Amino acid sequence: MTLTKYVGILASGLALTGAASAQGTDAMSEIAQLKAEVATLKSQNGDKWLTEERAAEIKSLVKDVLADSETRTSLQGSGATSGYNNGFFISSADGNFKLNLSLLAQARFTWNYQPGENISPDSNNGTGDGVSTWAFENRRTQMAFSGNVVDPSWTYMARLNYGSAIDPYTPFAGEVVLQDAWVNKDFGNGVGLKVGQFKSPFMAESLRNDGAQLTAERSVVDYIFSGGYTQGIMLNYTQDMFRAMGSYNNGPRAQNGTWSTGSNNSISLSGRAEFKAMGSWAQFDNETSLKSDESGLVIGAAIQYYNNRGTSVEGQYNPSVASIIYGDTTGLTTTGAVDWTADATFKSGGMNLSAAFVGSNASYANNGTASNESFSSYGMVVQGGYRFTDSLEAFGRWEWMNIENGAATPGGLPASATDVNNILTFGVNVYAGTNMKWTTQFGISLSDIGSNTADLGGAGWNPDANTSNNDQMNVISQLQIMF
Repeated sequence: MTLTKYVGILASGLALTGAASAQGTDAMSEIAQLKAEVATLKSQNGDKWLTEERAAEIKSLVKDVLADSETRTSLQGSGATSGYNNGFFISSADGNFKLNLSLLAQARFTWNYQPGENISPDSNNGTGDGVSTWAFENRRTQMAFSGNVVDPSWTYMARLNYGSAIDPYTPFAGEVVLQDAWVNKDFGNGVGLKVGQFKSPFMAESLRNDGAQLTAERSVVDYIFSGGYTQGIMLNYTQDMFRAMGSYNNGPRAQNGTWSTGSNNSISLSGRAEFKAMGSWAQFDNETSLKSDESGLVIGAAIQYYNNRGTSVEGQYNPSVASIIYGDTTGLTTTGAVDWTADATFKSGGMNLSAAFVGSNASYANNGTASNESFSSYGMVVQGGYRFTDSLEAFGRWEWMNIENGAATPGGLPASATDVNNILTFGVNVYAGTNMKWTTQFGISLSDIGSNTADLGGAGWNPDANTSNNDQMNVISQLQIMF
């Protein structure tokens, strides 16, 4: 074998070792042997062993090897044009165009029990015995497409969801609906502008993704007071310790509406501000806390105002606006409503604790008369959890609601009556990494859960306007996969 060939082989081995160091000890031993042979040849040929011709050949060979190694490693690390990074993605080489694909699936078993002493014979089997109901369901199945176009400052998202029950984010049960559908422009210095369909910037619990909840399901308070999805325009501002969102939109729960339904809102504004006393913003994208988390605290507040709401969009109302969730406002027209909330969340080393208070007040004109009506409702949620290990977490939650113009007792309540509800929930989460979670929880309603006009089936409750629902219980066991 000639000297040139030996040197070429040695250069190839060195280049490949730098590009892919994981080839193992066999390659290293072969390179060491080649080095020894080259050293021998060098000593035999003296100082003139490397001619200019041979040097040119070696340089050319090294360039070819390095080019080949660069091609082989182009799908690794930040230079990848496709692969997996908390979700599958496809990207242009310059990164200006990118498509991310994410999935959330929640398979659930729910058991609900209504005590017999609170159930009238007409609503059951004629005996007044308690009623147990149980079944499996695909609670949510979501697919989201997100990324950027033109350049990384233009981001987008389109999210489709199949939901087994009506909630503030899914207006139809058992159908695939469009949830997020927006484009956002980042102007730099923390300023962004979002246009399309997005969650109303109101309650913190609402703004976290469906798969980022501590429990299997959001609170009943969120079901009652959340602004859900809306359509409009939203200005975002984020700095190290402060961020804010302000939106002009079609009103609470105006999901997938048209200009004709949206025109029922002469004014609809919502805004939220948050102060981060410590920690990082990314910590608060999820309600749980990792054992490795630093201490973090965020305090937030929000308000939304809307008037002349008129007809609903897909049957979804905020409780301060009309009767589909609570009460009877037949013959009343909304003249204005104000909702507000304040909340705080603390996390540290596997512990999480949060509290939120929300209020809602709506004014109505009584059609055909000169009198007006005004209803105020309030709610509160306190919850917390602790991770004993990276894979095991326990949690608890207390909810309180004071709903004016409610309808929870047999036969319903007259206008201006009040429902006061208390609900306790306890459970455990078992994690398999960050992509899979098994949740089992027990809930009990210490007072009337509400009327049958409330869409609470997705939360595991069985409201009935013709019965009292004290001590109603449920058990939810859910397997979640998310990437």
